[in-house]
Amino acid sequence: MNITMTNMTKSIFFSLILSLALSAFALADSQAVQSIKISVSLDPALQDKVNPDQTLFVYAQAVQGPRMPLAIVKLKAGDLPLETQLDASMAMMPQMSLTNFSQIILLARISVSGNAIPQPGDLIGQTGPLEWQKLDKTVLLSINKQWQ
Repeated sequence: MNITMTNMTKSIFFSLILSLALSAFALADSQAVQSIKISVSLDPALQDKVNPDQTLFVYAQAVQGPRMPLAIVKLKAGDLPLETQLDASMAMMPQMSLTNFSQIILLARISVSGNAIPQPGDLIGQTGPLEWQKLDKTVLLSINKQWQ
């Protein structure tokens, strides 16, 4: 069987292929993982209260809504100062993802107990409300107070 294409058929065929390719690129771009870059430091006044093996949690919470972290990373206090990032893939539950909330607060907490739930004696730092999708630079976050 011999299939021939007219110039018009070829033009329509290639236009369709180009359109599909551009749609795929647009979809991939819209689904790209947006991340928040964070630089975490420890206030020198608190240095003597930290054991390098203590657990450091860096996480995002919704400004309005549940206190459950929208994205979280677990590190060691001895790695401070450090740079890390959070993104929607780090959600504990799909419906509690960064992508479902426009305003967040970033927190960094050194846990004395190693427990994810804040305890008296933990060291903490946090930002004010941020519109995370509009961030275009690294957020500076200083651990500067003790949890009461």
